[in-house]
Amino acid sequence: MDLLKQLEKETQSLDFPETIEIAVKFLRKQVKHYNWVGIYMLEGEELVLRAWDGPEATEHVRIPIGAGICGLAAREKRTVIVGDVNTDPRYLACFPYTRSEIVVPLFKTGKVIGEIDIDSNTPHAFTEKDRSFLEQIAHFLGTKHR
Repeated sequence: MDLLKQLEKETQSLDFPETIEIAVKFLRKQVKHYNWVGIYMLEGEELVLRAWDGPEATEHVRIPIGAGICGLAAREKRTVIVGDVNTDPRYLACFPYTRSEIVVPLFKTGKVIGEIDIDSNTPHAFTEKDRSFLEQIAHFLGTKHR
């Protein structure tokens, strides 16, 4: 069974907050190079961390639209991949061991409602396969949002 179908099955009877709690744990467990997984939801002009899984909490629980990679992805309404966070001045450092990041917006009726933020301890960890997979996950989560 593919991972998206597995996540859909595990969350079919759950509401959105329960689904995103399961999703962050599921993604981190299923994909080895996903070292920290968070889901931020848009509230006004800020992204607010609503679910996460990783070795430790981030200090960035509220991110203004436009700030950092998360804010960029929300403002530009597109997936952003950073192969080496140490060379990108837009990166908001969370953990000293993070080397790459991918941020995928969640949409509802064509509007950004949140995003998936994933850090990896491996440089250049995220490929087009990750982008495609996570955009499918983001689409699924967008359909679950009420």
